[in-house]
Amino acid sequence: MKNMEKANVIILNVGDSQYPQDYLGALIEEVNSNVRKMNCNVLAEYTIMNEKDAIAAKEGVKSMTTDLFIINFVSWHITPYVMNVVKNYRNVPLLIWGIGGFTDKSGKLVSPAAAAGITGIMPIVREMGYKYKLIAEKPDTPHSYDEVSHYIDLVGAAKKIRASKIGLIGYADMHLYTCAYDMTNLFKQIGICIEDYSGYEIANLMKACPEDAVKKIMDDVKASYKFENQVPDKVLENVCRLYYVMKNKADGHALDAISIKCVHGTTSALGFNPCLAQTLLADKDLSVICECDAYGLVTSIILSTITGHASAFMEHYEVFDSEVLVGVCGFIPPEFADGIVKIRSANLGEVNTGISNVSKVRTGEVTFGRFYSDNGKFKLFLSKGEAKPNPKWTEIGWEEPTPDFPAVMLKLNVPMQKYLENVPGQHIIMVYGDYIEDVKTVCGLLDIEIVM
Repeated sequence: MKNMEKANVIILNVGDSQYPQDYLGALIEEVNSNVRKMNCNVLAEYTIMNEKDAIAAKEGVKSMTTDLFIINFVSWHITPYVMNVVKNYRNVPLLIWGIGGFTDKSGKLVSPAAAAGITGIMPIVREMGYKYKLIAEKPDTPHSYDEVSHYIDLVGAAKKIRASKIGLIGYADMHLYTCAYDMTNLFKQIGICIEDYSGYEIANLMKACPEDAVKKIMDDVKASYKFENQVPDKVLENVCRLYYVMKNKADGHALDAISIKCVHGTTSALGFNPCLAQTLLADKDLSVICECDAYGLVTSIILSTITGHASAFMEHYEVFDSEVLVGVCGFIPPEFADGIVKIRSANLGEVNTGISNVSKVRTGEVTFGRFYSDNGKFKLFLSKGEAKPNPKWTEIGWEEPTPDFPAVMLKLNVPMQKYLENVPGQHIIMVYGDYIEDVKTVCGLLDIEIVM
């Protein structure tokens, strides 16, 4: 299991030397102590009350690579002091945090005037183009440690996404335009790396799989999944060999996502679909999608990294007044299954004798979207809706008795016509829960424009 990236944090506690330093000092130590307990690496803590302090902090941060500055206003602060510390770090987000005042024993509100500090720095932060999060506390309220911790986690998510790596076995299945990608621009703008591997190499590696390892995978599948019909051992063996090879690729190359050419790849060349192999691979730490859909994998990385849950791709099948039948012809991550994972042998035409995942999909509130390129600029189509039970259905062409493929009725929160005209591809990526605001925050850190 891969660990979430921890954000490197520098805390700049700012105030004014004319105010009581014992009170401010105790407050600063409390803040520092609590931030140290959060899921981050605190590189340094500075207290800036005057120009001398600012000069020392500016020199100190020069040798550090940070992902976030926490500017903690414990009182009013003369803005140029702290701005001179961060002025050369416009690519580093700022968490601007104003601590509220307190009511003394006599009932009088005592104000260190942190609100003056944060309203004094915000116009400069906006004008200079910093990415920022603002937290302004009210007097006599608990400190916003949960909110601070959550933002640090989102900064760590953005850091992890930038360092992500995708492995593709093949390119743009069926020559689909929406599966094409610009590897250089993706690396330049976001930092995500794409590696591609030869299908010929994969086929040869499948032949060389250790027999004992393949048998163990087959035994595990038989013990863990429910078989809906008779699955030929030879087909199961082939799919388990493919899983073994793809798993080794993912582990050996530290991949965060992987896909293999299906319709014009394994199905036509090897005679079986990769659906079961993908089911075995997919979880919150490894995003998997069909058809070498690179930008679909980027979407999946974004959603899974932010939420800590598996995300799944869904394809549009039928349109209704306010709902879309979305589903997959044989693959979802186990986390999406409502109950035990169900598989069956299923044929499409004369060449595909593979194994399909026919699990029932969980219902509930979902966040979904799709990453795409618009004239060289990366954007994320983002929405939320409700996954509802689907009617019995089939994709035309499958051999009778037709498989019950994973699907839901996706109830939209936008007009259908607007949705159909703006959704940037046949695949959307879905995760359970409402994560709209978190996704918007992380995409802001990554310079990905949100389209809703």
